[in-house]
Amino acid sequence: MAKFLILAAAAFCWAAVSTAAIQVAVPQDVLTDYQRLLAGRNIDEIRDYSGPGSRRDTVEVILFQQALRLGGVSDAVEFVTVDSYARSLIEVEQGRLAATATSVWAADVKASAARVSEPLIREGEYVVGFYTLAGNAAVENATLAELRQMRAITNKAWKNDVATMESLGIRHIENAPTFALIARMLQSGRADFTMVSFKPSADMGFEVEGVRLVPVQGIKVAMPGSRHFLVAPGAEGDRVLHALAKGLNQMRREGRIRRAYSDGGFFNRKVDGWLLLNPSLYRQ
Repeated sequence: MAKFLILAAAAFCWAAVSTAAIQVAVPQDVLTDYQRLLAGRNIDEIRDYSGPGSRRDTVEVILFQQALRLGGVSDAVEFVTVDSYARSLIEVEQGRLAATATSVWAADVKASAARVSEPLIREGEYVVGFYTLAGNAAVENATLAELRQMRAITNKAWKNDVATMESLGIRHIENAPTFALIARMLQSGRADFTMVSFKPSADMGFEVEGVRLVPVQGIKVAMPGSRHFLVAPGAEGDRVLHALAKGLNQMRREGRIRRAYSDGGFFNRKVDGWLLLNPSLYRQ
């Protein structure tokens, strides 16, 4: 598998005792938007997580690095682009990468030799929308009953997404291995909608490789489970896991984790009045 290593020079400098960077997995589209969001800022000083490129995944890359630093690990971080969610889990479990820089579902790794960090998104907090190609009015204004007759698309390695769709009576579910391909399949008309977290833009829309997606209006979905950074087994993983625990707990107490997700549009006040299709899964 081809890997492209990109040194996060703007984020960290080498610690005096460091001999190697901490290598972490990140999808290419997330890395691209993260670099837009970072915009040359000092990672340690960021408290406003809004701006171009801000979304759930990209603020998690910042939170990962901030937690490490707060936990006492000042090593450089090297991002390894791994676009397959399933492959990133394997790379970390087998110790070839130290961690994922974006969160994973706890349920996806419960049998893994890798470990999970303290939760970033706790049980009952994960609420998402259905998204479709901008300008597709028939889908943008569809009801759940109408969506059940259409074609959804997701990455079937995202087992929680598939299970949640199926629990809502959505049966026509196409598969694509990356989000970029999901967007292209929506653009080509090979699928009608997908499920994704809300974004901070005025219309909550976003672009993936030039394809603009917007939410289906008026409905939202709760997903079961918690999300965590995945950390490799072994001594290096122990060091990373311990630092993340200390840092994430401090940021949770400060309210920084919630602020980051709010700035990234994940906790989104614009959908407070929207119909929650499965309220029994929501804790707030």
